[in-house]
Amino acid sequence: MNLPSFPLPSQPFAEVIFRSPTVRDSMEYIDIQPFDTEKVTTKYLNALQVGEINDSGLWTQQDRRTALWWIFVNSRDSAYLTYQYECGHCKDFHFADVDMSDLSQGYSVLEVPPAIECEIPVEGNPVKWQLVPLDGRSAEMLEYMKYQLPQAGSEGYEAALTELRIAELALMTRTKDDPEDYKAAADHRMDMIKRMDLNSEFSPLVARIQLMTRDLKHGLDMDVEKTGVFLNLPQQSCKKTKKGEPQLFTALRAPFRNTEFISRIRSEWMDNHHQ
Repeated sequence: MNLPSFPLPSQPFAEVIFRSPTVRDSMEYIDIQPFDTEKVTTKYLNALQVGEINDSGLWTQQDRRTALWWIFVNSRDSAYLTYQYECGHCKDFHFADVDMSDLSQGYSVLEVPPAIECEIPVEGNPVKWQLVPLDGRSAEMLEYMKYQLPQAGSEGYEAALTELRIAELALMTRTKDDPEDYKAAADHRMDMIKRMDLNSEFSPLVARIQLMTRDLKHGLDMDVEKTGVFLNLPQQSCKKTKKGEPQLFTALRAPFRNTEFISRIRSEWMDNHHQ
């Protein structure tokens, strides 16, 4: 069964048709390794497309996660997910059953191209930068780098983490002198960033990238941060509110885990309870 056409939030005039996942599809994704989630996401989003493939590896992080949500809510009768959270009022832990279909209310699309241009020097020489959201290719590279990080607190951890953060910045930039190869281009920009003056060049670049991520926000109401991608979910009322008392609400924010939205067959579904 084909699902309603999905307009890419970063390019709303580009529409993609997905079909519902089948048993065969879901069997492909039973065992997803933590360092392979983004690669599997690209494979999944490409495999479920109908007609000419629009490579999801080129889509923004927001496009990809919104597409996973789109398939999830449009291919099932019930689109609820359960989240545990600490109440901001009674400080107890509650559970919230969230209808993910309701997230369409916070859905937004870009009305401008998904890129911002600026000029920031490197070693005093003017350079024109194009700032762009992270895409699927960059997400794959960063995920593998995170997996290779030394254990927190161990020797070399801080240096490796800094290298990861600079790589993330490099992957959100483009220059006219980039090599054609994607990784080589990222390495080229990373070398440029490392040669920047810390205060007069590097700091302005970081600030402009942060503004870019805010100004080019699109898709579901989510935040792409250093520690991951977080969904802003509907506010939840305190479960310990007594009858007659005013409702007290907690803003619910949860990590967006791709694996929760990729349809995977589970062995317990096929357990024979009649033996």
